Amino acid sequence: MGFTLTNFSQWLVEVLEIPPDTNVGRLALNSLFRSDRNFSIGLRSGLCDGHIILHSTLSFKSDINNFTRSARFYLCNISHLHGSITTHTAAILVHSLITSCLDLCDSLLFSLSHKSLHKLQLVQNSAACIITRSPSFHHISSTADKPRATLTADRTTIPLGGSVTLTCSVDGSDDWKFDWFRNRKQYSADLIRGNTEPFRVSEGGVYSCRGGRGGRGDPVFQTETSNEVSIQKTVSKPTVTLQPNWPVYRGEAVTLRCEIQGGGRTQWNYEWRPTNRNSPTSSEYKINSISESDSGEYRCKAKRGRQFTEWSDAFRLTVRSDKPRATLTADRTTIPLGGSVTLTCSVDGSDDWKFDWFRNRKQYSADLIRGNTEPFRVISVSEGGVYSCRGGRGGGRGDPVFQTETSNEVSIQKTVSKPTVTLHPNWPVYRGETVTLRCNIQRGEGTQWTYEWRTTNRNSATSSEYRINRVSESDRGEYRCKAKRGLQLTEWSDAFRLTLRSDKPRATLTADRTTIPLGGSVTLTCSVDGSDDWKFDWFRNGQQYSVSRIRENIEPLRVSEGGVYSCRGGRGDPVFQTETSNEVSIQKTVSKPTVTLQPNWPVYRGEAVTLRCEIQGGGRTQWNYEWRPTNRNSPTSSEYKINSISESDSGEYRCKAKRGRQFTEWSDAFRLTVRSDEPRATLTADRTVIPLGGSVTLTCSVDGSDDWKFDWFRNGQQYSVSRIRENIEPLRVSEGGVYSCRGGRGDPVFQTEKSDEVSIQKTVSWPTVTLQLNWPVVFRGETVTLRCEIQGGGGTQWKYEWFPANRNAPTSSEYRINSISDSDGGNYWCKAHSDHQITNWSSVFTLTVDGNRPTPSLTAKNYNIPAGGSVALSCSVRGSAGWRFDWFRQESVHHSAQSIRNNESSGTISVSEGGVYSCRGGRGDPVFYTETSSEVTIQKTVPITPTVIQQPNWSPIYRGEKVTLRCEIQGGTQWTYEWRTTNRNSPSSSEYRITADSSGDYGCRGRRDRFTLTEWRVIRLNVSSPKPQPVLSVSPSWLNPGASVTLSCEGLEHQAAGWRFYWYKAVPKPISSSYSLELLPGSTNGTEQNSYIIQGQNHTAGFVCRAGRGESEFYTYYSEPKFIWSADSHPAASLSVSPDRVQHVIDQPVTLKCSGNDTKWRVRRFTETTSPSHVQCSNWGTMHGSSCTINRLWYHSGVYWCESESGEFSNAVNITVQDDYDGIILLSPVHPVTEGDPVNLSCRDKEQQLLSNVFFYHNDKLLQNDSREELDISAVSKSDEGFYKCQHSGKDSPRSWMSVRVTVSSPVSPSSPLLLIIGPISGIILIIFLLLLWRYRQPKDLCSFRSDKNNRRSTTDHGAENEISSPSQDAALYESVKPSEATADEPREITYAIIKFKKLRKKKKPRKPEERVIYAEVKTRAEELAPTYAEINKNKAKQDRKEEPAATDESVYSEIKSVSALDDESAL
Repeated sequence: MGFTLTNFSQWLVEVLEIPPDTNVGRLALNSLFRSDRNFSIGLRSGLCDGHIILHSTLSFKSDINNFTRSARFYLCNISHLHGSITTHTAAILVHSLITSCLDLCDSLLFSLSHKSLHKLQLVQNSAACIITRSPSFHHISSTADKPRATLTADRTTIPLGGSVTLTCSVDGSDDWKFDWFRNRKQYSADLIRGNTEPFRVSEGGVYSCRGGRGGRGDPVFQTETSNEVSIQKTVSKPTVTLQPNWPVYRGEAVTLRCEIQGGGRTQWNYEWRPTNRNSPTSSEYKINSISESDSGEYRCKAKRGRQFTEWSDAFRLTVRSDKPRATLTADRTTIPLGGSVTLTCSVDGSDDWKFDWFRNRKQYSADLIRGNTEPFRVISVSEGGVYSCRGGRGGGRGDPVFQTETSNEVSIQKTVSKPTVTLHPNWPVYRGETVTLRCNIQRGEGTQWTYEWRTTNRNSATSSEYRINRVSESDRGEYRCKAKRGLQLTEWSDAFRLTLRSDKPRATLTADRTTIPLGGSVTLTCSVDGSDDWKFDWFRNGQQYSVSRIRENIEPLRVSEGGVYSCRGGRGDPVFQTETSNEVSIQKTVSKPTVTLQPNWPVYRGEAVTLRCEIQGGGRTQWNYEWRPTNRNSPTSSEYKINSISESDSGEYRCKAKRGRQFTEWSDAFRLTVRSDEPRATLTADRTVIPLGGSVTLTCSVDGSDDWKFDWFRNGQQYSVSRIRENIEPLRVSEGGVYSCRGGRGDPVFQTEKSDEVSIQKTVSWPTVTLQLNWPVVFRGETVTLRCEIQGGGGTQWKYEWFPANRNAPTSSEYRINSISDSDGGNYWCKAHSDHQITNWSSVFTLTVDGNRPTPSLTAKNYNIPAGGSVALSCSVRGSAGWRFDWFRQESVHHSAQSIRNNESSGTISVSEGGVYSCRGGRGDPVFYTETSSEVTIQKTVPITPTVIQQPNWSPIYRGEKVTLRCEIQGGTQWTYEWRTTNRNSPSSSEYRITADSSGDYGCRGRRDRFTLTEWRVIRLNVSSPKPQPVLSVSPSWLNPGASVTLSCEGLEHQAAGWRFYWYKAVPKPISSSYSLELLPGSTNGTEQNSYIIQGQNHTAGFVCRAGRGESEFYTYYSEPKFIWSADSHPAASLSVSPDRVQHVIDQPVTLKCSGNDTKWRVRRFTETTSPSHVQCSNWGTMHGSSCTINRLWYHSGVYWCESESGEFSNAVNITVQDDYDGIILLSPVHPVTEGDPVNLSCRDKEQQLLSNVFFYHNDKLLQNDSREELDISAVSKSDEGFYKCQHSGKDSPRSWMSVRVTVSSPVSPSSPLLLIIGPISGIILIIFLLLLWRYRQPKDLCSFRSDKNNRRSTTDHGAENEISSPSQDAALYESVKPSEATADEPREITYAIIKFKKLRKKKKPRKPEERVIYAEVKTRAEELAPTYAEINKNKAKQDRKEEPAATDESVYSEIKSVSALDDESAL
């Protein structure tokens, strides 16, 4: 938490009690608060800021260094305040600024090195000296003088309700505060108590305390825990109680409880002392079913921990042997109206009973159980019945377990309300009526009552109703009633007086008028004087009125019919009726009648007509009619009928009518006219021809008149479809014929004459010309029949007409051509006709005649019969049907084909014998035959399977290799061979030689004759592409002069699959950046082993390998070049470094200089981080002549060497870059040192200043840790070889390898005369021998690696020259192998490799050189999306200086390992 100046001033006042305006306050501000940073308390950088960096070694070295620097700053400034502040204030400052940080992170300091903890211990010692004001040379101890608290108590036993006082003290010192412990746990009541306040405790236990002081009450420094003091607590004497506390009867369950006042909820152990049994250990003593033997005295006592009680006082338990009986009493036995009765249940001499109540010997539902809180065990009941009760007590929570005897029974009667007598119906009573008196009880519903009646002159009934069927004067008087049911009864009701009228009433009828107007009505009213509730019967003309028999008195009757009306009243059940009322006569007026003609049409002579007299509103009542015609008397009925009218019946007609009290006037005149002519029907048709599927409409009419009905005739016969049709409905006919009609009307029917005849023709469906049989194609010479078919024309005799293209048509329905020719082809039509039916010409039928005799097609699903199987043959004639087939088989070339099956309806047969098969089709009558089909040869497979052998039998086979497949068949029969391949024709021999191109299946079989074959044998040839590229490894990578080098060519999937290995040396090309390849001695014909040992290698060199196999040898790609480096320089080529050391600072330039017998040089390198495409100085430095200058050494640690134009390699040097700007470097020789020479190692900073007090390490073991600046080795030996580094002020330099060259003494003196003589002679002989060898030398084995973006090929000529080229600075390194010549069979392939290096760490915090890893990503141009990564790990040198390094130890151990593809840098 950051603090400002204001915050810090406030902190000085509140915490340290130092006013900031005093001299001490100003001094504290100047000493402890700096304006360039915020002051912090508690959490600081390093150990206390919560951002500790967890290193892989968990050393916290940088965090401890930061903390010690900060702590020294604060301790120094606090010491400046030493004379102005108290010891307590100094302790607060030290704790806030320093020791709090250590306490916060102390768990992280576990198992740190002694060196790291020693720094922190020095800080603590300095802080202790400041607090105690001790000199720095005084001894500081953390535990030797630690005080111990002392605990005393005023007593060891806590009295009942009291406490004990505990006092904690530290001898000889004050200002202590104390922590208290009870039973070795922090006491929860008071955590901290002051020295002046003793501690009072009221609980027993083992007590102790601990003192602490410092920091505003927070115990910082703590004493040892004090001695323990044991405190006992006294509790009160227990008491034995009975649960429940009542007199106990035999059989009850009782519980005795031992109760301790103030005993809390802590677990006690109890002891009981009964008279006659052993006590339990719990607080309760339970007896489930008590008896007299359980009577006696009971005592108890208890104990827990350091608490115990005395024996309790004795409790006497008495058990009664008799079972009690409950007693039931009632305050009254009758429940008054609306009241209740109180019942009391008790058990003599005891309390705490609860009661069960019973009514009519059943559990009472109102209250099952009553509690002790009701003193008299009282319930109030409002229902009558027989009541009893029973007591019970005991059991859990008051449940009745022990029960008394049931009490005596008490009978309770209930009084209900007084009944009331009512009259039904309630009206004045006439003599002879039926009346009912009813006894009503309020709220008396549901239960069956028994009634009693009290009358003046008769005994009462027992029901609630008193019925008098025909009341008379003797029934007058007063009536009372009462009722009873069960334990309920009523009082006598009040008297009801019944009165009676002796006269019989008479109804009175009145009318508002006596004449009913036309269309109106009359209202009639019936009443009975002085009384209501009557219903009325109505009478008309002495008969009961049918409209409504009974009407209410308040509703008058409306009538619209004339007549004599009367009424009568009635009421009650049975009905009591009045006398019939007076009669009232009502007259009705009706309208003038009308004369109508039935039917109403023009009348012809001879028709029957009826004149009708119609009265509007006359109803169905019988009228008397009178007619007035001109020339005859009228009848008396409403109709005037003339059966056969004549002209004399023409004239005017009138009528009138009368019935009862109704009559009409004369009607208006109606004129009747009679026509003398006889009518004739007329028939018309909308068309005379019925269309196909349609109909014709016929219409029949009689001019000038309507209402006719018609008879229809077809071909002179009554039409069966519809004999009579309405005039408005024409007739639709769908049959041809001669049609006529006739009209008729009236009853009896008057008929017209028949109409004229109309002839109707019917068009039937279009005929269809069909071919029998219906073949798609007819061939010349076949017999065919054409048929004219009429749909729905069955049963009719038709006459046909044909219209062929080239001949006259027959008259029948069939047209037969016996031997058809080309001229018979063409279009054909037909039509037909009968009496009243005709067809149209049919649609055209085109008859196509094929002039060529057909040839059937013979096919087979399989031309080889499998062993034990068969083959299906299918014979068909394309484009035609109806054929039957003959089958033929030729068994051999020496026999003719023989018939095997004839007249087969199916075109498919199965055959199981080989041979030449053919077929022929035939159809029709006579039979027409096709040509014989083409022949099909069927071969039979015998159950013999050949064997296919692959030579060579390597797996996998690579594209371009030569492979021979051999087919072998067991048995002595002469076989010829067939091969089946994926993509080429097969040879006929038993061997098949191929050049592998792609994977595929190869099969072979044998043939014995034309029809006999073996089964196929198929072999799968798996061809891999592209061809493999081996991986070359060298061991060691760094040479010791004269030591052997082992080359290993690996990476082939099957290393032992016939491969021979070829070894090459890479020689720099003079005019390019590529390399030539020279075969190494002994590898012209390859080696069987995949390793090659080079003896006596002294200088840097590059190597390549490849493998080949097979007769016409197949070669893999060349491996990538691998280098071995030598640190020894030689006159032909050498490399020097300026500054002459291994380690360099990142921002200082380095110059590499090449020297030797050549003038043109190139500098190469192999680094951890730079892409291999930047392998020349021009890519990462500046080349001036033979010198290469690197101005900035970011990520330039690696191996460097020179290559001359003449092909020489220089010595290789290691360059290690210290890329930490504040880091240090070790000055060590860059070249190997000679054994016995002196060596000087020193440590310098980035300014190249020589550092003192430096630690030097050899193979991570400390050599020197004094104040000397340099490490001097006067005479270096091989045991001094190894890794060196230096350390200064906690910083380590990178490690560097120092190589020691061992000197070998010459056994021959250089001044020997014999050597001077033998040397020149041997040289001359050697030169002559070499000239002779050159004369007969074979072509030199050379290979060249050359830059080519378009080609990369393998070669079979080891004498070819190949190149490895280095592209320009900005281009990626594309390496391709291009031979000077390639064989014609070699496929031309191109593979590109891109090598990228990726750095996985931040720039300013690099790893130690020995921890760095280089990841190289290899991509091929054809497969850029599938990178391959190579990991370069640096191994550590031997650690023990006393061990002699092996001859193969390396100056820098670099090993390239192939790893699987990685997704991204984070995965690496």
